[in-house]
Amino acid sequence: MRKILVLLFPISILVLHYNAGAQENRTADATANQVESRLSLHLELTGQSYFHADDDSFAAYLDLKLHFTNLSDRTVILSRKIEPPSIVRVARNAQAAAADDFLYAPTPDFFVSVLPQAPAFGDAPDPNLFVVLAAEQSFETTAQVAVFGASNAAKAKREGLLAKGNYALQVGVLTWPYEWPYFTTKADLQVLKRRWAKYGDLATGYAYSDPASFTLPEHFNNPPCKLKR
Repeated sequence: MRKILVLLFPISILVLHYNAGAQENRTADATANQVESRLSLHLELTGQSYFHADDDSFAAYLDLKLHFTNLSDRTVILSRKIEPPSIVRVARNAQAAAADDFLYAPTPDFFVSVLPQAPAFGDAPDPNLFVVLAAEQSFETTAQVAVFGASNAAKAKREGLLAKGNYALQVGVLTWPYEWPYFTTKADLQVLKRRWAKYGDLATGYAYSDPASFTLPEHFNNPPCKLKR
């Protein structure tokens, strides 16, 4: 098993584990719960950059626009703060992604040192921290994810990396960031949901995106790898 370190911010490190061949994501919350299933998440790829990890491997950083829409007739309370997606999966195309046939789906592990305190939550959602989405309303933010590839197709297949070519990307976004591994204070979410029930249903689980196409081109600028902050 090979490990890649990706710096999320100065005090938290995400380790992506992957084996050769198709991957099985082992995230505990693998299925969106009832509230998150009301949200559609559309991806738009806005940029790519590359850095080589070693002589044969490289990291591709994908800049994303995340577009959440409430598809239900119930109001949803969504955090404005969205951390970089911890679930990153790649399929050969959109049809394969829809069938959960992923070539690349590393399992995230987090190693953290000192974390900030979560904010205090009052009797109503703070509009600076949360957006309240009525039916068909949307919220947009940005994020960046990394995928890892190899210039040699045989090496890519052997080590569970991506070869150069065309793919479909899917991400899973945690809609409640105010807990480990991002913050120290863990709120009692059931109490908070009841307290805010008159304003809407609080999203706290994973929202999964529709697939977005991207390409790892044959030739690109590939400077030495550096930690992304």
